[in-house]
Amino acid sequence: MTTTRRRILKGMGATTAGVLAAPYLIRTAFAQSKELNVWSYSGFITDDFKGKFEADTGITVNIRPVTDQGEQFNLMVAENGNHSADIVCCAGHRFYQFVDKDLLAPIDLGKLKNWNRIDDSIANAKWVSRRDQVWGVPIVLVSTGLLYNKDATSSPPESWDVMFDEANVGKTTYQIQDFYQIAMNYLGFDGSAASYMDDPQKAQEAVDKTRDFLIQHKDKVRRYYDAATEIQQMFVNGDVDFAQAGSGPAAQIIQEGFSAGYTIPKEGGLAYAYGFNITNGAKNPDNAYLFLDALLSSPENGAAIVKSTGYSSTIKGTDDLLDDAQREALGLTPEETARLSWVDVETAPFIYDLIDKAAEEIRAA
Repeated sequence: MTTTRRRILKGMGATTAGVLAAPYLIRTAFAQSKELNVWSYSGFITDDFKGKFEADTGITVNIRPVTDQGEQFNLMVAENGNHSADIVCCAGHRFYQFVDKDLLAPIDLGKLKNWNRIDDSIANAKWVSRRDQVWGVPIVLVSTGLLYNKDATSSPPESWDVMFDEANVGKTTYQIQDFYQIAMNYLGFDGSAASYMDDPQKAQEAVDKTRDFLIQHKDKVRRYYDAATEIQQMFVNGDVDFAQAGSGPAAQIIQEGFSAGYTIPKEGGLAYAYGFNITNGAKNPDNAYLFLDALLSSPENGAAIVKSTGYSSTIKGTDDLLDDAQREALGLTPEETARLSWVDVETAPFIYDLIDKAAEEIRAA
């Protein structure tokens, strides 16, 4: 599979701490057969698709924007099983948390006639499942790499060194949790934590040393960002020259004409997906399946998502609908693709508990 740019995420990055913004309250009191409540990242549901789906089905789609996986998770836990959303958007490297807390319902593939429109390498990937069941519909692919200002460097950076260079004090930005595993790999540790599964103490030591290193180089960071739009703003304003970024925000900046490049440095980057998941006990499950099947039904839907987010679509045939400029902004070389590591959903629970705690310590330092 050719990995293309997205953002990530975590959520966009997301597979990325922020808040769930709500332009209006989801009307749970009216959650009947003609309602569908969705928590989604910006651009995953385009206005055109939403309008057509509502016109074709008579179902009103209420969208609550998501900017952060942790906040979404905490809000769902607080609802104590009485979920206000029928569909939520989970990052591939984080959805295990939602599954293990019984917040999601397994996907009944028999209700998705268009499941076969998902790229086979994604639909059959190990990380789509947990406990031998499929728990979501992967929508976009994300890579996390280095976004750089071309005017600030004579050639594309080959290493993450630039994020810690004394020449770049106050000129970098990253989302701590998204960057943490990359920083671990940069320091020679196992960012995936796969080799630490039987040695929690060794994992803790690796996380602690990485935390201390990031605190040591905190002066290089203009600020830790939460939402992808912050990266774009900092680049356009000239605040930063280097950023850990999801492929989506990176592609958008490049397509808008800013003198920027995106690469996967030699120490590597991460890859994961964002998907739509049905909540456990959803009030409108039939509407949810109807919505997801409609979304998968056409590569035009995938191309629209690519254009609105900068992420790569999982729907077959999407690339054929993009122009050369879009493909260039979204594409990675084979060498860069080979440097990507897919986040392992089985080791993620183990390492992210440690990373989340360390991230708070970095912010407080």
